[in-house]
Amino acid sequence: MRSIAVSVILVIFIALLPALTVISSLSLNVLGFSLLSGWLGTGLIAASLLLMIRDPYWASWFGGLQQMYRWHHGMGVLGFVLLLAHPLLLAGHYLPLDPDIAWEYLSPLNPQSINILGWLALIIFTLGMAATFVLHLPYGMWRRFHMLLVIAIALGLGHIWSVSGFSISLTAALLSAAISVGWRLLRADRGIGARPYEVSAVDHPAEDITEVNLRPLARPISIAPSQFVSAAFFEGPHFQGCGDFHPYTVSHIAKDGSLTLSIKALGDCTQHIQSLEPGVAVRLQGPYGNFLLDRPIAPEVWIAAGVGLTPFLALLRSQSLTQHTEMFYVHRESESVPYEEELQRFATNQALLCFHSLSMTNDLTLLFTWLENIDNLNKKQVYLCGPPPFMAKVTKWLREHDMPGQQIHFEQFDFR
Repeated sequence: MRSIAVSVILVIFIALLPALTVISSLSLNVLGFSLLSGWLGTGLIAASLLLMIRDPYWASWFGGLQQMYRWHHGMGVLGFVLLLAHPLLLAGHYLPLDPDIAWEYLSPLNPQSINILGWLALIIFTLGMAATFVLHLPYGMWRRFHMLLVIAIALGLGHIWSVSGFSISLTAALLSAAISVGWRLLRADRGIGARPYEVSAVDHPAEDITEVNLRPLARPISIAPSQFVSAAFFEGPHFQGCGDFHPYTVSHIAKDGSLTLSIKALGDCTQHIQSLEPGVAVRLQGPYGNFLLDRPIAPEVWIAAGVGLTPFLALLRSQSLTQHTEMFYVHRESESVPYEEELQRFATNQALLCFHSLSMTNDLTLLFTWLENIDNLNKKQVYLCGPPPFMAKVTKWLREHDMPGQQIHFEQFDFR
């Protein structure tokens, strides 16, 4: 917890630093508030870039990728709102003095380079932010739109430089943005520092699921059951790799460091991985996540939907349970259910595990009926993993039935 507090304080300080260096010189009027909103918005967005770095050590210090990305989005949105307020406040300051000057600050048609840079930054930033909130946008398209934010930030910093030249405030924002973007491109996107693995075996427990065994070619990643990795698959004799890094939950960890990923065909890359073959080179980054780590000693309820089963499967494959656990596996199949026989064996061999396999579609009434019949449900720890709409429905039902929020645990594995 101390590392999380230190990380949050550090990021907040970096976000406020550009404004703190100029605040003593600002007047307590609309013009001063306009300049302050510009510096605060710039600092927040520059600092938010530090939270898009997918580095396992940084993520661990911040309490996990999910926590980082929540702060990343929140700081980005707040910074964007403050930047939008900047020209409005400027115009508001000059409106009583000279309406023509006020209009120059609001008009995107003003030919001055300062105005052009500022408005281009805002327009491109708006496009990039809009793509962030579009649901079901294909990952490749979302990524291209999101990269517009880097262009917008560069234009915004150019706008600041054209107004006041280099300063301590601009240098602070520039360094934060440059380090963040450079680290993300080299470390996360280009895979510098990623661990080399090789596909040693491929299995298909179901039509749309590929189980990939990975053999380490160097020192393996130190990973705990229920954590996930970011993996990029490269070229093989008959396989054209995806190249980009994507998150996958590890479903088994062998003593020699070999890992097993259970991958469901949900998008272009995961569809392509269905044709994966042994011998393909893989680069792994991680580990990430703290979903089933450091659990309190209390009876548990596990609820998994589809490929969301994998973190629970990894835990069962690695150790015996130490507290009573009710496990619900929600799936669409009526027969040949992936991993069902293995889970039944775990339940037979472990008295503390009670396993339920539930076949259903979007109607979760059957699951909710089972949950209603659990004695003292509100005294148990509930762990969810599955598609976001599924987790949202289950979480809503639990909260409506007086389940305390701190007893509901879940982790998202798809970050945008």
